[in-house]
Amino acid sequence: MWCIIVHGGAGQWSDREKFPSVEEAILKSLEAGVSILKAGGSALDAVVNSVMVLEDSGVLNAGLGSYPNLVGEIEMDAGVMDGKSFRAGAVGCIRNVKNPVLAAKLVLEKTDHILLVGEWASKFAISMGVPAFDFDKSCSSLKYGDLIKKFDEGNTRYKSNLKLYKQYPQLFHETVGAVALDCEGNLASATSTGGLALKLPGRVGDSPLVGAGTYADKNIAVSSTGVGEYIMLLGVGVRASIYAENGFTAKEVAE
Repeated sequence: MWCIIVHGGAGQWSDREKFPSVEEAILKSLEAGVSILKAGGSALDAVVNSVMVLEDSGVLNAGLGSYPNLVGEIEMDAGVMDGKSFRAGAVGCIRNVKNPVLAAKLVLEKTDHILLVGEWASKFAISMGVPAFDFDKSCSSLKYGDLIKKFDEGNTRYKSNLKLYKQYPQLFHETVGAVALDCEGNLASATSTGGLALKLPGRVGDSPLVGAGTYADKNIAVSSTGVGEYIMLLGVGVRASIYAENGFTAKEVAE
C-alpha cells in the first residue's frame, strides 16, 4: 500500500482567479508522485518529484513562483527527509536555481552534511546538475513592485512583522510540500518555499530545518506551512513525531 499527499500552502488565497492554475499544479504534482509510487519507487523520489512540479508551476511561492525579499532578490529554502535512512538534506537562501528541492535531495545523497546555505549552496546545486535560472530576468521584478506598492499604501513598516502578517496574510503563508508512504512502508517528506514576501535578505525559514518544517521517521512524515518563525519555535515536526509515537492519530496530531 502506498500514499502521497501534497500541499500548496496555507495562504488565504484571496485571488480567486488563481484557483484554476493552482488546482492544475496540485493535480500535476500528485500525478508525478503517484507515477513513481505505482512503479514501486521510493517515497523520497515521489515527494521530490511532486514538489518539483509545484516549483515549476510558477503559481505558488516556491521555485519559479517565489516571492522576492526586501531588496527584490529571490532567496529560496527547501528540505527533504527520508524516514527509512533517517537522513535529511536542505538548502537555505539558495539563489538562481530552478528546483531547490532537488538541491536539497542532492545534499542528502552526495554530502555528509544536512544544510547548505547561500552562494555555495547555489554553486553546489548547479555543479550537481540542478538547472540554473536567472530570476533577475523573470517576472520577479514586477512582483516586487506590486508588493512594495501594497506595503506603501498600507503605511506599514517591515520591522513590524506581526502587523504585516495581520494586514497582508495572503503574502506570508504559501509554501509547497509533499509527504509519501511507499509500497515498502517507508516515509519521506519534502518542503520548498520562497519564504516571506519582502523578508530581510538572509532570512531562513522553517522549511529546511529538520524537526521544524520538514521531518520524517518510521512513524510519521511532516511538511509544514504557515509562519515559519512560529513553526521553528514550536519544533512542529518533532512534536508531531512524539505525538505519533504515543498513539495519536494523524488527525489528532494535526489538531
